[in-house]
Amino acid sequence: MAFVGGETILRKSSYVVAETPATDLAVVRAMVEELETYLLADQLYRTITVSFADGPQNLQMTGADLLTRLRRLRGHWEQLSADEQHELTILQTKTDAILQRWHGQFQQRLRREIKARLDSLQWFLEDCTTETQRCHIEFPFEMRNRQRIDEALAMLDAPLNEPLQQRLQAVDAQIRRLAPPAPFLWDERLQPIFPKDPYWYLYRRPPHTVTA
Repeated sequence: MAFVGGETILRKSSYVVAETPATDLAVVRAMVEELETYLLADQLYRTITVSFADGPQNLQMTGADLLTRLRRLRGHWEQLSADEQHELTILQTKTDAILQRWHGQFQQRLRREIKARLDSLQWFLEDCTTETQRCHIEFPFEMRNRQRIDEALAMLDAPLNEPLQQRLQAVDAQIRRLAPPAPFLWDERLQPIFPKDPYWYLYRRPPHTVTA
């Protein structure tokens, strides 16, 4: 088991385990504290220190990672205590205010993140035709990139440029070709937060042997 990018991954199956709301809240708290600095710097990935019950850990933050954790917390609203609900409301308000203040910077950063995650997906999918076992095992984890792209797309105030849009369409076509329909890839506790529409790629998985 490993804690990768702030999420628990079971290495044998690359199974993405749902973090507790308390863990997500701790990470969001640290990300919001760093958000303005992140947007004013030039880094796509910023290392932050998060305080957990068992000690501090360094994680990487991006805009889409923050958006994803906020989505998960909203989806787990009923599981939060009254104090946690109050803190989440404050953190969401702070996030909205910072993103409004630095709107242009956030838009540019999200577009850079989409491109970077598309790069990662393309490299992974290209290897799938020759490394079928690794593709099958790592596919659930790699689809984090595709899900983060959707989080970023939802916040853009203008469509992707044509080259990026074509790359995204090509990646999606390759996912559909390589990965037939399958049960939800991640921890079942996340399924209500990530339904099949629009997160269709979380309901597909390559077989152990992949046909190009």
